[in-house]
Formats: sequence, C-alpha cells, structure tokens
Amino acid sequence: SGVVGSVFSLPLDYVKVQIQRMKPDAEGKLPFSGPVDCFGKTLRQHGPMRFYAGFPTYTLRIAPMITLTWLLLEQISAIEKSMGL
Repeated sequence: SGVVGSVFSLPLDYVKVQIQRMKPDAEGKLPFSGPVDCFGKTLRQHGPMRFYAGFPTYTLRIAPMITLTWLLLEQISAIEKSMGL
C-alpha cells in the first residue's frame, strides 16, 4: 500500500513543492499562477515522469507511514469490536 500511496501522492507533492519554491523573475512575475498551471506547464515541458523524480526516496519515506497507519487502524478496529462499539 505504501508504493500505491506514493504513486498517487508524489505528483501532488511535486506540485506543492514547486509552488512553495516559486520566486519572481526580474520583472516580478511568478513562474506559475497556481497548482493547475504548475501541473500543466511541468507536464508539457518535462513530461509525466518529472512528477516521479525521487520516487524511490519518497517511497522509502512514505511507505512506513502508510503501513503504520493501516496497522494502527486495524488495532483500533479490533479494540472497538472487543468493547462492543
């Protein structure tokens, strides 16, 4: 589930980071007008694989968190069931 989570969340994280790192050019104009513009320009200029730059590192960071979340939810569900909730 961690790899699947990475596949779907990495493009969103990439766009978020690009928006956070924006700096105006010499004329004071920002490179993107918003997240959708960032996504479109990146896709046109660099292709879809640009959104997956750093995939192995990102997966190693996010996969344990997703796995622990599922394990914790299973334990909470078992406790609730044992309490009759």
